[in-house]
Amino acid sequence: MTSTEALPAIAVYGATGHTGSYLLAELRRRGITPILVGRNADRIRAAAHAADLPNADIRVADLHDHAALVTAFTGAGVVISSLPAYVENGAAVLAAAIEAGAHYTDISGEQLFLRRVFEEFGPRAAAAGVTVVSGITDNNLSGDLLAHLTTRRVAGPAEVVLSHLSRSGGNGSKGSAKTVFASLDWFRSGGWHFEGGELRTGTTARRDKMTFPGDAQPTPVAKFPQPPVVTIPRHSEVSSVEGVLATSILDLLSGFTAELIETLPDEPSSDLRYDLVVDTFGVDGRRVRGVVSGVDSYRDSALMAVETAFRLAAGVAAPGALAPAEAFDAADFLDALAPFGITWRIEES
Repeated sequence: MTSTEALPAIAVYGATGHTGSYLLAELRRRGITPILVGRNADRIRAAAHAADLPNADIRVADLHDHAALVTAFTGAGVVISSLPAYVENGAAVLAAAIEAGAHYTDISGEQLFLRRVFEEFGPRAAAAGVTVVSGITDNNLSGDLLAHLTTRRVAGPAEVVLSHLSRSGGNGSKGSAKTVFASLDWFRSGGWHFEGGELRTGTTARRDKMTFPGDAQPTPVAKFPQPPVVTIPRHSEVSSVEGVLATSILDLLSGFTAELIETLPDEPSSDLRYDLVVDTFGVDGRRVRGVVSGVDSYRDSALMAVETAFRLAAGVAAPGALAPAEAFDAADFLDALAPFGITWRIEES
């Protein structure tokens, strides 16, 4: 990649949270002193101090102050947005980044926001000459890139099923719970799947059981609104794309209330190992499975977002809103994560 001396400035909005701490640590490791933007100067300074970034450029801008956000992002080459509940909070940062002429990435995990990124903000980004790659998480980026690789190994159009598996039984953060709660009805409904050339709603998954890596018996699953459902059809020949999740986890998510969320710890569990599984079925019945195995969903999402920001800063992608596999070489990006213990593989049967 391009040397740090040649890179434009990277701004981070929302660096004071749990995932934000991983973003700052990785930027520091790469020799970058970021622009830190947020609503509370004292909290931003505390985050910079904790990350050993005493020279960080601190700028204050509220989400509801568009002019202040644009001013804060002016001079940045890339903006990384780290927020809870992008369906409620995400558009303000994205709009300001585009107006400031900065490339943009985020750690969103919501279908509704991602579709809005492409439909509303994609044309704005293209007109401004900047690139937007949204939804960079352990789940979304991995699923999109793996689907790009696996669909090219089967006879198409392919059926794609995405599954996210906890390998530790750990619990997420309060911020993650707030994200789910902000779109609770959407999560309960199963969100979108792709079929017949369009995004469709409906609660029933095409497959109600999946046998996951290392398991002898199938697991009951139900439809879940995985964001790669929105991105995969942009670059791969598919007849259907859907996300599923173990019914036991879905039952837990559907029981969220505002009161319950306030009792949850701010920090997630310390052990958050996972597998992101993409099963791709060809028209001849042949299956190809792609698996990304990671260490910590929050840490890994931050690492992926920083890698995305570096690639955007290097100017490797076309202007507009792009899926990860449209912006980057899938295998090359996944290989770049290996030093962090994030591995990937493709199994053919």
